[in-house]
Amino acid sequence: MNCRDRVAELARRSGPLAGVLLLELCGDEPAGTFGTQILADLGATVVKVERLPGARPEALEPSAPVPEALAYFWGMNRNKLSLAMDLKSEGGRALLHRLARIADVVYDNFRPEVMRRIGADVDTLRALNPRLICASVTGFGRSGPLAGYPAYDATIQAMGGGMSLTGAAEPDAMPVRCGNPIGGLAGALYAVAGILAALARRRRTDTGAALDIALFDAQLAMNAYRVPPALGAGKRYTPEPHRGGSGALPYGPFRARCGRWFALGITRQFWASACQVMGKPEWENDPRFRSEAQRQDNEQALNAEVAAVIATRDADDWQARFLDAGIPGATVRSIRDAFSHPHVALRDMLVGFDHPLGRHLRVAGDPIKLSAHPHAPFAGAPGLGEHTSLVLQELLGLTIDEVRALRAAGTVWWPDEGLVYARPSVV
Repeated sequence: MNCRDRVAELARRSGPLAGVLLLELCGDEPAGTFGTQILADLGATVVKVERLPGARPEALEPSAPVPEALAYFWGMNRNKLSLAMDLKSEGGRALLHRLARIADVVYDNFRPEVMRRIGADVDTLRALNPRLICASVTGFGRSGPLAGYPAYDATIQAMGGGMSLTGAAEPDAMPVRCGNPIGGLAGALYAVAGILAALARRRRTDTGAALDIALFDAQLAMNAYRVPPALGAGKRYTPEPHRGGSGALPYGPFRARCGRWFALGITRQFWASACQVMGKPEWENDPRFRSEAQRQDNEQALNAEVAAVIATRDADDWQARFLDAGIPGATVRSIRDAFSHPHVALRDMLVGFDHPLGRHLRVAGDPIKLSAHPHAPFAGAPGLGEHTSLVLQELLGLTIDEVRALRAAGTVWWPDEGLVYARPSVV
């Protein structure tokens, strides 16, 4: 069996990226681990390189309550292998270099100086393997005056302009961070797109690439269609004084009879049908509401009228009526409620695991549906060092005695028994 076949055999899920070996050098942030999980879901063999534990951790009993930190970890680390290795040691760096010689991708989300310190910087790794794709996701990239500056989701959303658009429209109202951590998630998504492009390019050129993905850049890019009006026409964007995200009205949440919120998305093509569903056919030709421009000019009156109508029925009743009419409208749901909808199960978007701890945990599924690769089961998130011996033997050809000697020397680690999930947060 050649190296590529061995890599594919180690993948924890089948998919179009079978045979691609990715070394993950990331902490717990979505900018790293969410991106590598997407690639693992697509069939890549993702080896999560982790620090050795500082003390002897206890294995987690299958019957034990699931700590919140473990649930968080499972949300972004399924389908991966865990290799616990001391990259501060000469032996650990030597093993990393041997793995880099056969890897396709090294993905990190650490500052450049950290990667240089552990011998995993782009220049070092690509000198070992010119076909290697090095993908680095940092707050501000490798160049520019902010290079190396630390970044977190809230600060990236703030500096990238997105936070100026969220929150209440009243004067001096506090800006609001987007509920999902789009500062990190967007960087991961752009990194995945860049890695896939680099893999496609490598098939033509047989050369690797260095990807420099900045979370700040991703936030700037997500301003998209707002950039030309803001910079070219001097338009000042602030939190919208009306509910409509793009001028469409009625738009956004209204309180239903049951106390829950019901969100509308009525653009011009749905206006006439919406009037019928809400029992107000006369609105279609009301001189205040006939056109989108007129609805915008009379927004306050329109919202008051719509609010009064929505308050007459329960939110789920309205949702059923809007769905029957093919009009955008939805009850605002919690995450728990969102995953209880039967559509979620039919789309394989709620996943449980055949795993010692699997009965405790379910996670979001894979939204990428490929006709040539039908839905396949997911493997659970790995325990710390769970696959250390397996990876070193299968990919580097080390004997079990050699691997045990490395463990005895403190270069690598795996638990004596059971699965350990108490782990350091960074490489």
